[in-house]
Amino acid sequence: MAEDRPRYFSDQSDIGEAPPFTPGFGSTPPCLVGRDELIRKVCKMLDGDPASEGGTNILLAPRGMGKTVLLNEIEGAAQKERGWLVLAVAGTDGDPIAETHKAVVQARHAMAQTHGTPARRQVSGVSLGVGAVSAGVSFEQAPGLRRTSYGDDLRRDLGELASSATRVGTRVLLTMDEMHAVPLAKARQLGSYIQHIAKRERQALVFLGAALPYITATLLADRKSTFLQRLAVHKVDPLSNSEVRRGLREPILTHGGLIDDDAVDTASSAVAGHPYMLQLVGDKMWRAAGGPGKTITVNHAKRAVAEADESLQDHLFAPTWHGLSDTDKQFLAALAVLAESQESPRVAAVCEGAAIGKSSASAYRRRLLLSGMVSPGGRGRLKLAHPAIGPWLRRSLTSGSLRVPQRDNTR
Repeated sequence: MAEDRPRYFSDQSDIGEAPPFTPGFGSTPPCLVGRDELIRKVCKMLDGDPASEGGTNILLAPRGMGKTVLLNEIEGAAQKERGWLVLAVAGTDGDPIAETHKAVVQARHAMAQTHGTPARRQVSGVSLGVGAVSAGVSFEQAPGLRRTSYGDDLRRDLGELASSATRVGTRVLLTMDEMHAVPLAKARQLGSYIQHIAKRERQALVFLGAALPYITATLLADRKSTFLQRLAVHKVDPLSNSEVRRGLREPILTHGGLIDDDAVDTASSAVAGHPYMLQLVGDKMWRAAGGPGKTITVNHAKRAVAEADESLQDHLFAPTWHGLSDTDKQFLAALAVLAESQESPRVAAVCEGAAIGKSSASAYRRRLLLSGMVSPGGRGRLKLAHPAIGPWLRRSLTSGSLRVPQRDNTR
């Protein structure tokens, strides 16, 4: 059996059988290490007064660091342990205002099949496709809801949903993944609605977003939105070496396998605190050794690390590279060269290496931050978002498997 998942609002919760590792973006692993304290902290804040500072939160983490997994864990805890209504929206799905409104209307419509006014609270949930709506509240019979457009009445409908939740002693948790991709005007608009409902109308509505760290220099730097300024920021740090070792060893032992200490050393060194890489390496070691009853050796670990590096390149680095503009590729390639000798080169030095004017540096910096390939490295500096990006890119450019487009200097 996989380990028991802890309760974050209370004490205990069970999960069923699961494979030792789940190497998929956003997939919750059976053994989620190093995150309990952060999840409990966020849940405690959401459990407080919705009108307080803790009523609106955001998780910040580079790609592959597990922010979506954390978001899913908190959503599950809110539904199962508190019976809250959870509205989950992705910031990349078209118009975030319209997508949020769809989730709200579908939640009200699902309840309206047997309701009209709140009747009773229940822990068993209802799930819908759009917005991943989950409900812990049931209602009496009422007419169905019909919509041909979304967005205009979001504040009213979200307020009514929160009001219904308040009357039965529960609350609405609105979550938004990939919040960094939300246009500023839309973020301001949504924030004003949430503030109005939670602070002025005193309804039970709380918010949790997840985003790439560069949002601190974009949306969170906005001085015209008190909602964005007051989001409680929770940084998702890399796992410690001891947490990585536990995350590798425990699922293997729990599922009837064994692993040598040398294999753990090799694997944990390659993972470098990266949760997605942990799942990749763990899964490939498990498969290489043959599953339950088998011992994972250092040779299995070395093979798994090589395959995991290749998988990370194929599924994360390469697709992102091919989606960049020519000038962004030039900028990233120059950063990769400089990063071989210094972890966080100055942006000015990267521009010089790429033969790009410094006046355009902020535009390249922002686009590459959005791509998830780089992260802030301190004032005036950048660094590669994952330690494997530099070696992969330098190797690929040297071998010719990737090419940096040349600038036309004849114009």
